[in-house]
Amino acid sequence: GGGAPPPPRPPAPGPPPSWGATVVRVVGRRLQVVRRGVQLLVLLALVAIPVLAHYDNLRAQRDEGGIEGRWDAALVHHFLAEAEHPERVTNAVRGSLWTLRLGGFVISDPLAVVDFAAASRVVLDVFLLSALIPLIASLLLGRVFCGWICPADLLFELGSVIRRWARIEADLPFARGLKYALLAVGGAAALVLGTQVFAEVYPPRLVGGELYLLVTVGLPGAGAWFLLVSLTFEIFVSRRFWCRYACPGGALYSLLGRYRVVRIEMDEAGCTRCGKCGPACEFGLDPMNGDFGRECNNCGQCVGVCKPDALRWSVGWRPADGRDVIRSEELERP
Repeated sequence: GGGAPPPPRPPAPGPPPSWGATVVRVVGRRLQVVRRGVQLLVLLALVAIPVLAHYDNLRAQRDEGGIEGRWDAALVHHFLAEAEHPERVTNAVRGSLWTLRLGGFVISDPLAVVDFAAASRVVLDVFLLSALIPLIASLLLGRVFCGWICPADLLFELGSVIRRWARIEADLPFARGLKYALLAVGGAAALVLGTQVFAEVYPPRLVGGELYLLVTVGLPGAGAWFLLVSLTFEIFVSRRFWCRYACPGGALYSLLGRYRVVRIEMDEAGCTRCGKCGPACEFGLDPMNGDFGRECNNCGQCVGVCKPDALRWSVGWRPADGRDVIRSEELERP
């Protein structure tokens, strides 16, 4: 039922915080600046990759007019004109977040590997190793790709800002299990059809692909319409619909990060039950009761609004009951 939340209660007295705890709290409250910076750097990289590729193509064709006719290519040429091997710079990074090549290394989104394996009907392939780094990161950090790296997350959070500015209250709920069903159905469809399915609807890949088209061709593709429709739906119908209910990549990262080592936990003794952390969670989780579940992306927005500092990051395996709570009786143990 509804009703007003219980009145805040004062935190239980305890020992003064150590200097280490103080540093963690200060960093936790400033971490959103770092997170936004990481997201913007990723977005900048997704723009830089096609710019370098297009410049490399013009340089290979000795099209000096084409280089001078584009400010981005001219800027790259200005910095690389004196380089003995400019192709080493322009070819250093290629691809996108779907499959990224860094020099001689290839890093792929785990969903790209699932999509490829299902479409090619090949279980064991050297391409599977390209997802090793994201796989390990997810096992340790959970769904951190969604909250810290995914460029579509920045776009969809903009939708939440618009909702607050326009005071839009509509928020149609869906079953969280929908995205897991879409992950299974999409994998089965790729297996039956013999073609990649997730690549056509996965926002991180679409953002990179549309930026590539804008830089090289000057016009967006169908992916831009998909992103626009998704953003509009989230603004007017269901807050953060794609990430909460529909993203197959988010479903895969949630499964991988179920037992993450780095996580947010709630100190039961320090919580005043003010309820500010709940609305701050973009994914609609319940930080006040330690109910982060497997879908927490460690974005830390709930940590930033928790003035009593009852929410904080912790390192260690998640408890067996799945609730990230430091209970009062645990604090009293010798």
